[in-house]
Amino acid sequence: MLCPWLVGALFAAALAREGSSVGSPETVRDFMIQNVCIDKLGAALEGVSPIDGDLRCLTQHDLMPGENLPYHKHDHPAVADGRRLPRGYQRHDSFPVETAQFGVVIEHSFDFGEGGGRQFGVFDSGRGDGGDITLLSPQAVSFAATEDGGAGFQLFVGPGCRDLVGAAALSGSWIIALVDSDRPLEGETVARLDDLKQGRQSSCPARLNPAFTRWYIAPIHYRAAEGQGAPITLTTLISEHYGGEHSESADHVERFYFTRELGSTRWERWQNLFHSGDFSADQVAKAASDLALSRRCSQVDAPAGGAPLVMVDCREWTLIVPPDKPEGDRPGFFIEAVRSRRFGNDMFVAPRGPE
Repeated sequence: MLCPWLVGALFAAALAREGSSVGSPETVRDFMIQNVCIDKLGAALEGVSPIDGDLRCLTQHDLMPGENLPYHKHDHPAVADGRRLPRGYQRHDSFPVETAQFGVVIEHSFDFGEGGGRQFGVFDSGRGDGGDITLLSPQAVSFAATEDGGAGFQLFVGPGCRDLVGAAALSGSWIIALVDSDRPLEGETVARLDDLKQGRQSSCPARLNPAFTRWYIAPIHYRAAEGQGAPITLTTLISEHYGGEHSESADHVERFYFTRELGSTRWERWQNLFHSGDFSADQVAKAASDLALSRRCSQVDAPAGGAPLVMVDCREWTLIVPPDKPEGDRPGFFIEAVRSRRFGNDMFVAPRGPE
């Protein structure tokens, strides 16, 4: 019997040989949404993910809108926190949500369950919980909105923003990848965007900021949680968002990893060691050293481009946790919070049912 990590490596190599990473809308969508394991009776396997190596997982499919989550993805705790926080710090699920204006969007939740009375499965408003909302258009896959513990709820607008903020403004803003069925899923562009924070999300900005963006497919080696089997190699869509128009002079890079099996699987923040705005070189170096000592994420190479970059933050969501309910957990963590706000509800409102 082949080990799970070897199966993953062979699978990734086969995909590369078959040229199955063409930049079609269907391929890109598959990388955004986590999969469900199906048993021989056609039922979803609760508490089992596609990376577990469970022999009962005979086939897989993307989560469908409204389908219960049979497992959750968590990040890995630092070595020092492993016994105290065996489920890590953050839950991060990737599932489709139907909307009236955009059709199906993808939610990637940020659900913290540690510190300050926070708990998994509950939206702890104002205490770090949030997520990303991803749009799929015929031209691009892009982040349209985000919320985190720093700047709160933000909308990303791009060149389609002409006067008032509407659906067209959000498409093609924070670009993950461009979509083209006739080309491989790799390339680069300069995105033009601005992030609109709460209180100024009705009108388009006077100018947009450039962000060099690169995306490509690569086999990536992901860590496994203790007791969950061996590490695994997965074919991965990687998207790099640079802080500036040119990669060689960017002050930072955010790098996102998406897999067919888990959707959003990893995130990193890289900082320019000598050109980092409000941070000194010593502060950046210490943050990088602390992160490396924590061993929260597996090791990777720095983004290409010439700038002296070091990784100062990361999350790797490959710690698999069973659902809270035997039938699986209901989706809708972040999008429901967004819809409860007036503007968020206007933009991402649920489609109307039949009269």
